[in-house]
Amino acid sequence: MESRELWLTILPGFLIRGAFAVLCGGIIGAERERRGKPAGFRTNILICLGATLYMLVGDLLRLSEKSNGLDPTRIAAQVVSGIGFLGAGAILHSRGAVTGLTSAATIWVVAAIGLLIGGGFPGLGLLATLMVLGTLELLNHLEPRLLGRCLFAHLDLVFEDPQGRTRAEAALVLAEQNPAVCRYSFSDEGDRVRLRLAYCQTHPAHHRFVAEVLEVPGLAAAAK
Repeated sequence: MESRELWLTILPGFLIRGAFAVLCGGIIGAERERRGKPAGFRTNILICLGATLYMLVGDLLRLSEKSNGLDPTRIAAQVVSGIGFLGAGAILHSRGAVTGLTSAATIWVVAAIGLLIGGGFPGLGLLATLMVLGTLELLNHLEPRLLGRCLFAHLDLVFEDPQGRTRAEAALVLAEQNPAVCRYSFSDEGDRVRLRLAYCQTHPAHHRFVAEVLEVPGLAAAAK
């Protein structure tokens, strides 16, 4: 149990670092949430805050009588190892297509920002957050200049879907795509459903998902 003196000593730093962790994780998480990524607003906040708390544990033990020569960097090393499992969970391999690499990399760097804040450098953590946000946001606008502009192809599929499963599975795949390179809509036409899909055909990384959409039961037959 911490003493009153230790409590008063650590509380200001704890609140400041925790607030910076929530702020930095929230800034990156909001960008991910806006793009419909699975690791979104709350996930990135919790990752950053969790990594900060792990680093704070090392500092707190060092300040208390329980330190016994504890090296805080050992805790950081375990966070780096553990976050790899969370990042691996964000990478999906489906029907020959690998997705979620950017989400996994974001999780990895958000944890690093949390360690930076927990180590006592909230200002650098905020600066790193702005660098990550710039990478995710600004490069999205520079990509057409670097790789060439997207040229869109169109796919119009009409399929029977009495129980709504085909539409639900297709929507699940399409919702994970970048709306800048994947535009779609569903419309009901009597007892059938029409899917209108526009996708970038210029860059292979932008249209790999189309094969996955066509693997949805009920859509492959409609495409023929």
